[in-house]
Amino acid sequence: MRTKDETKAQDILQATLDEVRDVGLAGLSVEAVARRAGVATGTVYVYFKGKDALLDQLYLRTKQKFATQVLRDDGGPIRAAFTRMTIAYVDYVIENAAELVFMSQMANSPYLTAETREQAAIGLRPLAALLERGKAEHLLKDIDTGWMATFLYETVKSMAPLARGLPPERYREFQETVATLCWDALKA
Repeated sequence: MRTKDETKAQDILQATLDEVRDVGLAGLSVEAVARRAGVATGTVYVYFKGKDALLDQLYLRTKQKFATQVLRDDGGPIRAAFTRMTIAYVDYVIENAAELVFMSQMANSPYLTAETREQAAIGLRPLAALLERGKAEHLLKDIDTGWMATFLYETVKSMAPLARGLPPERYREFQETVATLCWDALKA
């Protein structure tokens, strides 16, 4: 029995991201993913049981990458952690366009199972905990944490592309301005 090559699995997952970015979930086929990954269609099925399993695994990995890169709270001052997360999210949006398209389409698709949704939500706990801590310390408005998280997600996702045309020396200022705007909108 041959062992699975993790590089090949990564190539298939990346090809799936690129394919969803270009044709959407509705147009996605295992054959097109295999072609883009440079493997035989059967090879995709060696690594993933089918399209649903491929999308499920990719969604979890994508959400885990997002949580690892963006949602880290060291337990320090709330404002500093909030600013770090917001700036990291700006960077993530700019550097991971295909992942954002994929996550957005999966969130509204029949492919996303309740179990996958629950597993992916685990990675969002640091943000929820930070917002809850901010509310407990009366630094943030006492409103639904899910609403706050959605506000942050959508605001940063909308603002981040504006940084693409900025000269590098203005990028840090842009990041901090977005973080300040988000903080000011949610502070108590």
